[in-house]
Formats: sequence, structure tokens, C-alpha cells
Amino acid sequence: MDKFIFLVLLMPIMIVSLLFAKYVFYAKIFQKLKRPVFFLMVVLLFITHQYFIVSFAMNNVGFVCYQYVLAMASYFINKKYGIVLLFLSAFTVNVYLAINNSTNFFRLLLAAVIFLGVLMVVSCIEKVSRKHILIGYAVANILINTSVPWLFATLYPERSYSIGSMFLVAVGSLLINILIGLYTYSVEAESRKIAQIERRESHDKLTDLYNYNAYSRFIEKIKFEPQGDWLTVMIDLDHFKQVNDTYGHLDGNEALKFFSRSLSDFIRQNIIAESRLFRFGGEEFCLLIKDYPAERCFEKMDKFQELLHEKPFFTQDGHKLSLSFSAGLASTKDSEQDVLLMIRNADAALYIAKRSGKGRVVCPDCHF
Repeated sequence: MDKFIFLVLLMPIMIVSLLFAKYVFYAKIFQKLKRPVFFLMVVLLFITHQYFIVSFAMNNVGFVCYQYVLAMASYFINKKYGIVLLFLSAFTVNVYLAINNSTNFFRLLLAAVIFLGVLMVVSCIEKVSRKHILIGYAVANILINTSVPWLFATLYPERSYSIGSMFLVAVGSLLINILIGLYTYSVEAESRKIAQIERRESHDKLTDLYNYNAYSRFIEKIKFEPQGDWLTVMIDLDHFKQVNDTYGHLDGNEALKFFSRSLSDFIRQNIIAESRLFRFGGEEFCLLIKDYPAERCFEKMDKFQELLHEKPFFTQDGHKLSLSFSAGLASTKDSEQDVLLMIRNADAALYIAKRSGKGRVVCPDCHF
């Protein structure tokens, strides 16, 4: 009964708790440290956990078990760290046995062979199950946890490991897999929820483009971390108030969605550069492009203007609308590498475009 409690309940729950604690320490605390210090703290924390697991198992069930659970979890997440931790798992077991005068050179040599075998098996399972990591980890967990104690029992005959014990370890491994699966599902659900909230805060509900809040944050980012040249295109749909007044706001909203989708698709297909498209509200949009010639951007926007005339928007009643836009274009290259000055210059160019008859792109700094 004692073995059942220790192997099926206490040790699996304790190990999963250590695994979660390790994750919290790595993700929330150690990541803030410099790389050498981070690696040292990871090693020290891992050896401490491993020594506790080995000592707990030896003193309560009489043989070593579950010693590779933490290391295998790391391997399926990061191979490099996983290999180190698999080695440290074997190392910690042998340190414990050496301290308790239970090993010799021959046994250490065979333990090293077992470690290499474990690494080979885990590596093969990881390769086969890359698209289903949790399933691969579950298989490796049960296989390694049940077989390694048996291999150690051949080295240490005084440490009995029966078929009954193997069955209990298999059940305990299954519990570990279930708990890790539930935790992973919970974390992924929380991550999806956070991603949805962040998307709602950063995207315009009507057009699904980035909104003004996202624009403000992005400008602050590139303002204080200037890398490369940026290009701004301020865009304003022409006569859009007349569309709302004539056809109603429902058709007006559909026209905005049509324009946003058309422009987004055009940018993706024709402008090969890092870009962000924002809707400020109403019929105002902003396009930011990194490391792209202003003259070429001017030509692309003119081409998009022609495309809008060729593919008009139709209202719910079948009325044909040829949308047009005015745009002002400016770059940090021609704005003293000042992002805010670039935006003001693009706004000024947009104002000129609208005052000059609309339906055109103005780029004062373009050189043709």
C-alpha cells in the first residue's frame, strides 16, 4: 500500500509541482538574468530538484524512479537544454549513490551507457512526434520511467524492482501525463484569451486593420528604436460623407470594409517590405513601410488608385460606386530621420492632395 501511495500519487504529484515551479522560475525570474547567470541558476535549481527526487525515491520505495521526467520535458521544449539536463539527471543519481557508497567504476560506466540509451530513445520519439509534442512526451515518459529502474536493478540487485512496481510506475507516469496535459491546456486557453483581448485592443472592429491605439504604440516604438528608413502614407477616402448621406451608414461601412480589404490585399501582393496598415477612424488610414523607395511607393499607390476605378464597389441595392482617395507621402530619409516630422510632412502632403482636386497622391520629396 505504501508503494502505491508513493509511486502512483505522492511522487507524480510532487514531480509535476516541481516541473511547474521550474517553469515559473525559468519564465518569470531567471529570464531577467544574464545568460551565464541564467544557465548557472538553471543547473543549480535542476540538480536540487533531482537530488530531492532521487533521495525521496530511494528512502521510500528502495529504487530510483521518475528521475528523467523533468529533463525530458525540457528536451521536448528545447533540445540543447534538454540534453544538458538529461546528463545532469544521470549525474545526480550517481552522485547520490556515490555519497551513499553504493556505486563503483563499472556501475558508473554502465550508468553512462544507460544515459546514452535514454537520450537516443527520447531523441527518436521527439523526431517522430514533432507535430504532437504532448503525445510524444507521454510515450517517452511511460517508456523511460518504467524501463530505466529495471536497468538500474540489474546494476544494483539489492534494489528490487518487480513487475508490480513497474505497473505502479506506469500508472504514476500516466498521472503525470494527465496533469501536464491539463496544465498545458489551461495555459494555452489562457494564452488564446489574452491574444484575443490584445487583438481587440489593437485592431479596428469594422475593418480588422490595426487601430489608432496600435498606431500610437508602434510610433513610440520606432521613434525610440529607429532602425532603417520608414515611409508614411496618409490616406483619406474622397467624398465619403456623401456616400453615407446618399446610401446610408450600412453601405458606408461596407464600402470602408471593401476599401480596407482591397488596400490590404494590394499591399501584400505588390509591396515586398515590412509594413503596417492602420485605420484612424472614419475614412482615414495610415500606411507605414520600412526600407522602401518613396518613388516606388508613389507608383504603387497610383496603381492602386487605378485598380479602384477598374473594380468598383456595389451597394446592397446594386448601385455602382467608384471609390477614390487622396494620399500624402513622406519618409524619415527626407525628414531628418525624425519619425514625428515624417508624419507631419505626410499630413501636409495629404492636405495638398485634397486641396488640389482629390483623387491623387502627393509626394513632395519624391525624385523622378
